[in-house]
Amino acid sequence: MTATAAPPAEPSAAAAQADTLVRRGLAQWQRDDPQAAAACFAEAASLAPGHAGAHNNLGNALRALGRGEEAVACYRRTVALRPDLAGAHSNLGLTLLALHRPAEAAQAFRAALRCRPDDAEACSNLGGALLALDRPAAAVRWFRRALAHDGTLAEARFGEALGLLALGRFRAGWAAYESRWQDPRFLAETRHDDLPQWRGPPGRALAGRTLLLHAEQGYGDTLQFVRYVPLLRRLGARVVLEVEAPLLRLLDGIADRVIAAGAAVPRCDLCCPLLSLPHAFRTGWREIPAAVPYLAAPPALRRRWRRRLGARDGRLRVGLVLSGSATDPDDALRSLPAAVARMLLALPGIAFHLVQPALRETEAAVLREAGTAYSHAGRLTDFAETAGLLGALDLLVSVDTAAAHLGGALGMPVWLLLPFVADFRWLRRRSDSPWYPTMRLFRQETPGDWAPVIARIAAALAKAPVPSRPAAPP
Repeated sequence: MTATAAPPAEPSAAAAQADTLVRRGLAQWQRDDPQAAAACFAEAASLAPGHAGAHNNLGNALRALGRGEEAVACYRRTVALRPDLAGAHSNLGLTLLALHRPAEAAQAFRAALRCRPDDAEACSNLGGALLALDRPAAAVRWFRRALAHDGTLAEARFGEALGLLALGRFRAGWAAYESRWQDPRFLAETRHDDLPQWRGPPGRALAGRTLLLHAEQGYGDTLQFVRYVPLLRRLGARVVLEVEAPLLRLLDGIADRVIAAGAAVPRCDLCCPLLSLPHAFRTGWREIPAAVPYLAAPPALRRRWRRRLGARDGRLRVGLVLSGSATDPDDALRSLPAAVARMLLALPGIAFHLVQPALRETEAAVLREAGTAYSHAGRLTDFAETAGLLGALDLLVSVDTAAAHLGGALGMPVWLLLPFVADFRWLRRRSDSPWYPTMRLFRQETPGDWAPVIARIAAALAKAPVPSRPAAPP
């Protein structure tokens, strides 16, 4: 966020006092106290309503406090007072983008570029807004324009990668995706710098050597890209796989050794982050290792879950995931509102089983109202248990979260509910996934409108036959 220093003092006591308050607020901001800074900037703006710096800095402080709509109002006031302030236009755009208003954000970034055409960050930010508008080809052009102005701008290179991958340009996209390690947003994912990274091509420097693969980003990313582990072992590598604790039981046996993140690492020759494997393998359309299943639940867990669910009653058993992590910045776009959950649970002839380790308060309330679904939240202690439950179900209907990747890796039918602009891995305007042959994609046709998606799900469920297999194997 671009801060604005106080302008030269105006010949009034109020303006001079406002300048002093802005300087005091900037000092509080430097001390990482946005609440105190906001109080100073607000008082300055009240004393001198024409003080653009006070409004702009108040917007910065309010945004840091999570008060985005109020911040938007401050930035709009700033650019009304000073249309030439490129930084204020960019601040407005970034706040609108965080509020999932990409069309307005794009307008703000274009205004910033009219003030400063060679602003690399504004070019990159405009690329981000265009990605959020499902215009990846245009986004890539703006990311490249940003890089032409500043070749070190890692955010632009990473944005270019997302655009290329969304367009299905896999080899170029995965190569560009390596730029994430220069992006400040990925600093927390960086580890094992003491080991040289294996970067391919396949087979080089692997036979007889020990390769450490480490998880990064989310559980779904790990579940999607562990598919490469058997390929590495067939090339002669001894593979040590480092993953988060909830994945340990499920992934036991896929590598020569599976360890928890943070545990002591045995001696290794090379390392590779999981999401660097597609680039290392030079993965294009024809090279996607899409054979499923490549994961399986422990047989004892599958048997236990089938016994737990009991005998069939003539209804289709459908797993349901209504939401992902509430801390995801795009959670509001992908998780289902209560009204949409009610629409799903009202579908007749279906035995719904919630495949979520925990329920939000609104989801629990919807389940109580419906009375037609089963929650297993307390029993889904890790992904092995979740896989056991999925093995007892006929179908999984899920929003874009880790459970969908798990179902796809298990080779079960998965119907994935996607927002209008989906994550890059689901490509665009497709109803299938090259990564998961048993998956169907149900996309929003209009941003935020789930009703037609649920209607298509209902129509498809009405045609789905009920399997006749017994509930519990002998």
